[in-house]
Amino acid sequence: MTDLPTLKVKSNITIDTKQSSGRLSRWVAVGLIVFLVLYFVITMNNIRTIDERITAIKDGPYPVSVAAGHVETILTQIRTLAYRPTLTDPDRVIKSVEYSYETNNADLEAQLTLIKEQDDQNYDLAQGLFDDFSVLINAENAFIDYCSSPSVTPEEVEAYVNDNLFPVIDRMLENDLALLASTTNFIDESYDVISGVLLTTTIASIILILGVAASLAIYLTLIYRKNQRERQLRENLESALEIAQNANAAKSTFLSNMSHDIRTPMNAIIGLTTIADTHINDTIRVKECLTRISTSSKHLLGLINDILDMGKIESGKLTLNEEQFSFPELISGFITIIQPQVRAKHLKFDASLPNVKNEMLIGDSMRLNQMMLNLMGNAIKYTPEGKAVSIFIEEEPCERAGYHNYRFVFKDEGIGISPEFLKVIFDPFERENNETTRFTEGTGLGLPITKSIVELMGGTINIESTPHVGSTFTVVIPLKDGIDPEEGDDMAALYGLHMLIVDDDELVRESTHETLSELGIRNETSPSGHHAVEMVQAAHADNDDYHAVLLDRFMPGMDGLDTARKIREIIGDTTPIILVTAYDYNEIQSEAIEAGITAFISKPLFKSRIYHVLKLQCIDGGVETFQVVESAKDAQLQGRVLLAEDNELNSEIASELITQLGPEVEVATNGLEAVEMVDSADENYYQLIFMDWQMPQMDGIEATKTIIDHARRTGRNHPPIVAMTANAFNEHRDMALEVGMDGFMAKPIDVKELEKILRKYLG
Repeated sequence: MTDLPTLKVKSNITIDTKQSSGRLSRWVAVGLIVFLVLYFVITMNNIRTIDERITAIKDGPYPVSVAAGHVETILTQIRTLAYRPTLTDPDRVIKSVEYSYETNNADLEAQLTLIKEQDDQNYDLAQGLFDDFSVLINAENAFIDYCSSPSVTPEEVEAYVNDNLFPVIDRMLENDLALLASTTNFIDESYDVISGVLLTTTIASIILILGVAASLAIYLTLIYRKNQRERQLRENLESALEIAQNANAAKSTFLSNMSHDIRTPMNAIIGLTTIADTHINDTIRVKECLTRISTSSKHLLGLINDILDMGKIESGKLTLNEEQFSFPELISGFITIIQPQVRAKHLKFDASLPNVKNEMLIGDSMRLNQMMLNLMGNAIKYTPEGKAVSIFIEEEPCERAGYHNYRFVFKDEGIGISPEFLKVIFDPFERENNETTRFTEGTGLGLPITKSIVELMGGTINIESTPHVGSTFTVVIPLKDGIDPEEGDDMAALYGLHMLIVDDDELVRESTHETLSELGIRNETSPSGHHAVEMVQAAHADNDDYHAVLLDRFMPGMDGLDTARKIREIIGDTTPIILVTAYDYNEIQSEAIEAGITAFISKPLFKSRIYHVLKLQCIDGGVETFQVVESAKDAQLQGRVLLAEDNELNSEIASELITQLGPEVEVATNGLEAVEMVDSADENYYQLIFMDWQMPQMDGIEATKTIIDHARRTGRNHPPIVAMTANAFNEHRDMALEVGMDGFMAKPIDVKELEKILRKYLG
């Protein structure tokens, strides 16, 4: 049993973030400690420097400077006292001068003694002052003795002072000033040093404050973030709990829906089997039961595939194939599949590809088809009867070299989607709960799978919806340009033809006109049946009849069949009238032939399809498209097939389906038996081998390797080997091709795919 896709809840808080936050907190603490230690060291060193400078100033220069100032003052007083005897009778004032000298000399001696003891840097100057002090005392004593003579005149005293006393005083003043200047310079230098230290301390303080502020800010930020993370963690846990609860509820709803949706087709299969068994002789009733059993089986298979796809998406194992495919064939097959659903609900359907030029592309056509069927299937499912659904595809430039963007627009006039459900529309298992959807089958996996496919292809998907009005799904997917095998065809064969395009859709008219112009066809367009009849009549009157008319099936006023009847009345049966429609022409075949329709071409209109139909009708003789001709593909096949299958019921079913198409079937019940049967047979005895994957004794992979290796050793050609297995994932397909298998076919067996493979190798 396949496990349901698991819920994955991711927290935004990780261990790495917490560890980083813890490391940052520790670095902040370390930085703060470093700042404090550095500031302490700088401050203590600066204090020590200031203290040393202050002590040096206090113990030397400062008291010396003060003493030198006193010395200057005293010497100036001594000099001044020497002038007194020159101004009056020297004998009268000399006693007063002598007394003053004694006082000044005592003070001067004290200051000079201090200078000599304190000043270690200016020893010569201090010693000179001290030596000159003795000379000064002698000069003073001589001066006093000289002035004590009664016969000495003031003029003689002045001359004596200038010659004997003043030179000593001047010399002492000069030395004192030099000493004062030296101590002043030292003090100034100390001030500069102290100022620098204070500046350094101030800068360090500012840096510390900034560092502390930054650290504090970081710390507070960390605390804030920690609180934020804790709050976010709580919110995440609450959200995760809510998601888990919602997921459990969604899974419960999903299991309930799945139980209902699986039991519905299973009930039909079992019930119809019983009905067929009870009416075994009524072939019509049995055939009807078998047809409905086939439909229910396909629906059941679709449910299983959705669950498997969702499981692969959840585990990251969904992969894409890169192979060339025909875009027109893809779209044609898609329209063929949805037409029965469109007819069953009587919906209006339109398909338009106005500017798609590249018809061969490279990508995963199966996943593209799955995407289109999911979106259009929803559009049909939720659109009431009588309304319209449409698909619009256009080709756009792409930034990647060698690629084009393809825009798929799926539009419906359905019930719409509520704004609330739009938020969760791509979540697995989610289904909108209203009166309409409640009774509509579905798993809630189609849109999540579609979104995953689109994103895996590198594309985008968007929704616009209005409740009770309709929805528009827009998908943009980049696809690589392929190589068109018909690129070398001579498109000039249609050059010069004259054609009329009749369609009420202006976009279709313009795109078809451009396509025909590229083929060298002269063409006009008409928006309605009435106008087209007038244009045909005018061209006929001018002897410029149209070589062919492209006529839309549904148009207002006069539809395509009525328009064809009117045109036939004018120009007869010679001009081909080609009916263009997005619907199955089988429903209107008889009526179309009766109305004069020559051929049929389905929408959307591709260049290659238009070219081949017009060439057939206008150049190659006009074989009717409606003519039923037995082709090679309807003929019975010939050949012998080896079926390696260990399950008896599966072997019986596969053998019956193969023999219905003509070939003979031989069965091997395991891989070893298949190897032995191939080795013992002639080289061309088997034309094809269908190889099961899981078998006893030797599985299909090992059996394939053995058959290929044996053929290589013996120089024989081995039959083509195609896997026929219930291992339906892309990785199984890749593994099969890697070991040398020639093809891959998933169970349950698709009869059309089986016939395609048989005709490829046996046709």
